[in-house]
Amino acid sequence: MSEVPISSAGPTDEASLRPLDEPAMRQAVVDMRRRRQRRRLGNHEWGELAYRVYTTTLAAIVAVVFASGLIGDDRLDASARADFLRQAPAWFGLGAAVVVLIGIRSGARGGPLALERQDVHHLLLAPVDRAFVLRRPAVGLLSYACLGGAILTGLGAGLFDQRLGGASLPWFACGALFGATLAALAIGAGLLTSSRLTSRWVPLGIGWALVLWALGDATGYAPTAPTTWLGSIVVWPLSVDLLGLVPIGVAVALPLIGLLTIGGLSVEAATRRTALVGQLRFAVTQQDLRTVVLLRRQLAQERPRTRPWFPATPGPVARRFPVFARDMRSVARWPIVRVARVLVLGASIGVVARATWAGTTPLVLVMGALAYVVALDAIEPLAQDVDHPGLLGSLPEIEGMVMVKHLAQPVLVMVGVGLVAVGAAYTVSPDPLVWQVGLPMVLPTAFAGVGGAAVTVVSEVDTGTGDDAVMPPEVAGPRLLFRTVWPPAVAVIGMLPLLAARVASEAGKDPAAAVTTWAIPVVVLGMLIVGWVRFRADIHESIATATGGGAA
Repeated sequence: MSEVPISSAGPTDEASLRPLDEPAMRQAVVDMRRRRQRRRLGNHEWGELAYRVYTTTLAAIVAVVFASGLIGDDRLDASARADFLRQAPAWFGLGAAVVVLIGIRSGARGGPLALERQDVHHLLLAPVDRAFVLRRPAVGLLSYACLGGAILTGLGAGLFDQRLGGASLPWFACGALFGATLAALAIGAGLLTSSRLTSRWVPLGIGWALVLWALGDATGYAPTAPTTWLGSIVVWPLSVDLLGLVPIGVAVALPLIGLLTIGGLSVEAATRRTALVGQLRFAVTQQDLRTVVLLRRQLAQERPRTRPWFPATPGPVARRFPVFARDMRSVARWPIVRVARVLVLGASIGVVARATWAGTTPLVLVMGALAYVVALDAIEPLAQDVDHPGLLGSLPEIEGMVMVKHLAQPVLVMVGVGLVAVGAAYTVSPDPLVWQVGLPMVLPTAFAGVGGAAVTVVSEVDTGTGDDAVMPPEVAGPRLLFRTVWPPAVAVIGMLPLLAARVASEAGKDPAAAVTTWAIPVVVLGMLIVGWVRFRADIHESIATATGGGAA
């Protein structure tokens, strides 16, 4: 019996042997994306969307202008203005170097693109040029980043006329140019890194070298860094430096090179990033800050150290204070990325505090926001217990008391961050007054930062119970706004003693005494938050009992 050969390829015809039609496949990709866009937009017209963007932008400009006039800080004298012109470009350049490094780190992990799942699973694996598939979303990302950077920094620079004089429009224009250039540099660096033309350690090394060079320039220990040329764009209304055109040219060339080489993006990295970014967007829409923090750490690939930074807590202390000892073991295994982030944010608080002392009052909001972000990292052990309510409830101690014991370690960490901030402020301006004002502020600011973070973390216990769903919009809306605004506002309140010290110094009084006086209500506020953490469950239970089982 003769065997019949079986072909796995099946019958062949002339059509199956034809070469793939590349233009037709590209047109199919374009048509598919247009159809998906029409489905996503639904019945919305472009004119309506443009009108929404217009009204939102106009409202933001009006709000900033109103806030600028409300604050009304005094203008700098000739000497202070000259100091600003000499120092500001380097510090703006340092911030720009950090942003570029963030873009490079994002590119090393599959970013900065966050593709849709369909694009990753189908288009990137289809027999079509991968660079063509990725180029359109990359251009969209670059456009949105440049527009957002221009608006954000433009509105911020528009406030400079309050302190430095001149019309608002030139400040806004130069600030917008700085923001758009910086966004183009960061996105271009990320695209170029993700293209894998070289090992990721090469651009990362260049990014870190640029940050260290910019830091040395800002502190006076290194020659002028290239990022200082970029920072000079912000002060063009007062002094034009043509070297600022150099980073603008680089900001044009770098994204172009990144767009041409984007085809080298790793499919595995894009798949991982797409899944995490999708979850991150959903968490943001649900106001789930805890999930946002965890997903951001996964994006940054933060993993605990196998070897701790410092030895474990001694046995007697661990037996007497087991919660504190466990929390310190958690800090001892922080990854280097988190340690660096906390130190950089602490130093940034000190630099911003120095600028606030110089008379720029709105920066106190930035100080509070930075302290709040650092406290969210410091309060991680408490957040992990909140993530596992069953485990927390199984302990042979009152749940609220365990939460209170978790607050000792973040306060200690925030005290260390405060000392870093004071040291950074003294480095910027070597004046003994920095220590006289800064050291008394360390403890109250630590209490306020941890208090704001504790409100955020502990409030997650009440999230997802369905209470908001049965509430009328008139109640649910203000409640959600309060939950969002109040925690960072607590951290901002902790910075108010600095403004009191500045007012006392201008009046010829002792600023250290003013800090001590204003620190008392800040500490009292922190103690009230500690009491709320301790008795929160009891209060909710009492209210539920009084309302016949209703939710608090």
